[in-house]
Amino acid sequence: MIWAICGLMAGAILIFFWITAQELGELSEENREYKDPLPPFMRTVWPVVRWADRRLVVFVPQALRGQVERRLVSGGLIHLIETGQFVALKIVASILALLAYLWVAWMLRRFEFLWLLAAAALGFFLPDMWLGDIRKAYVRKVHKELPTLLDFLTLGLESGQNLGGAIRLTLAKAPRGALRLEFARVMRDLSAGVPRAEALTRLQARVDIKEITVMVAAMIQAEKVGASLGPVLREQAAQRRTERFLAAEKKAFEAPVKMIAPLVVFIFPCTFAFLGYFLWQKVAGSGAF
Repeated sequence: MIWAICGLMAGAILIFFWITAQELGELSEENREYKDPLPPFMRTVWPVVRWADRRLVVFVPQALRGQVERRLVSGGLIHLIETGQFVALKIVASILALLAYLWVAWMLRRFEFLWLLAAAALGFFLPDMWLGDIRKAYVRKVHKELPTLLDFLTLGLESGQNLGGAIRLTLAKAPRGALRLEFARVMRDLSAGVPRAEALTRLQARVDIKEITVMVAAMIQAEKVGASLGPVLREQAAQRRTERFLAAEKKAFEAPVKMIAPLVVFIFPCTFAFLGYFLWQKVAGSGAF
């Protein structure tokens, strides 16, 4: 009887691995020549993510997929991972978190259904947390690069070039960065015959940052009224630098306030404990007790 059960289990495992191999073998080779390289933590599970994208994402509502696509575009990850693949990554991360909890629960000989749900939720929302961190870093890069890039655009415009020539100068001379890539896409749109206002509007939609929105609105308005773009962009660069200085000053003023909690929780108790012990030793040594 025991041998029969073991044989059935071995057969079930072999069938599972055979089906898995068949499913993964049907996946065609992915062409990532024009895509960003995958991070190391995603390469291991990428075949499973692609399989989940093929088999499971069809059941995901279209509204959720549209929301994910907007977040990928605003985070600058649309050339790293597709919308369906990101949703599949969330599903795979949830399943891996479930398996990890089941393994820990088996090791501890203790199972809690609420912890099972918490592990599944954590795994499902972990890619969203990663995307949020990427978005924050992307916004910081744009804020840092924007004044310099505006200076290059201003130099190009004030040297007698049109906007396309100024963007080409910026792409040739400006340091590499996230915003430089966005203006390279603007240049591709202009070269493809897209109107200037529409190309700038696409830039605004992709980046989705207030400073870029203000810059694009000023450029479109200057074009409509026939004003020169050079002074407009120079004023934008000066304003962005002033905002960066004020933001840095604000963080400097906030630093002492943020230090209060660590001081109260970690430093003050140790200090008072040391002083109390020192006073107790002095009193005990003087024979007061």
